[in-house]
Amino acid sequence: MGITSKTSFLDEWIHVPLCNFGEKLYHYTTAEGVQGIVANRQFLATKSDFLNDKMEFMYALEVFDRLIETYIVDRVVGRRLFQIVKEKMDQLAIVTPSCSVVCLPEKEQMSFYVVSFSKLENSALLWAEFTDFKGYCLGFDYEKLVQGFSGRSFLHGTVIYDSKVQVSCLLEALLSCIRRAVQDGLTDLETIFEEAPEVSKESLLEIGKDMAMVCSVYAMFFKSEFFKGEEEYRFVFSPSMDERGGQPRFRILDQVFLPYIMVEFDGEDTPIPLESVMVGAKNNSDIAVRGVRSFLKGQGLDIPVTLSDIPLRY
Repeated sequence: MGITSKTSFLDEWIHVPLCNFGEKLYHYTTAEGVQGIVANRQFLATKSDFLNDKMEFMYALEVFDRLIETYIVDRVVGRRLFQIVKEKMDQLAIVTPSCSVVCLPEKEQMSFYVVSFSKLENSALLWAEFTDFKGYCLGFDYEKLVQGFSGRSFLHGTVIYDSKVQVSCLLEALLSCIRRAVQDGLTDLETIFEEAPEVSKESLLEIGKDMAMVCSVYAMFFKSEFFKGEEEYRFVFSPSMDERGGQPRFRILDQVFLPYIMVEFDGEDTPIPLESVMVGAKNNSDIAVRGVRSFLKGQGLDIPVTLSDIPLRY
């Protein structure tokens, strides 16, 4: 994952790696997406439980379950802690109810929406997944992108795919929760990893509440290793219904209604931090590159436009 001593994280407790200043992020989209981003200064953010990974925002709970199975010897205590964390996560509603047959209307206003970027330019996997090699790969300045979203409530960070790293992140958070609780007088938690722990329900509830919050945030950035080829860096927005773009809209993809919001880039006088555009390999008409270059110049952007050199036969 490329973590070094200089790596910055989302939070002291939440070790989701951030990009470094000077890095670029890439967004694969259609011609309509390019037009919306550049001309309207808006990004389409998809509701979290409608993304390509059906375990989106729920996978972290599985990781926490593996953590308990590995480190908490007493199964009864482990199951109690798991149930507390799960119930508290349900109450927080950060993890959207995609596993339910019916979404709870009273929790819909707490939904989260994701704008996905990648650290990879000209990725065959991402071209195929999002544009069928016919769309566009937009390169953005990371720091300016973050600044442009500063008028909204959001989190951002690198998606973590390595299962060992995921377990390590949650274990470190659990140990921090226990240390803090012990300092506050819940000394029975010092026995939680022993074969016959004497941990009260009150003590489990205390660390369970903290771990529910930690797991809920990590849920936004944990994905199965099956998706590691995407090298995703994501922005997660939590709009209220009265916030800009808070009322969801719907687009249709393969006869499925997908809820989304439009996220505006702040500062009308600040140029959109677009630094490069690559045209998909299948979009090899002699006017494809010229057309998008002309469009960009009309928007006041004089940036490099290239054609993907991935050698496709058809």
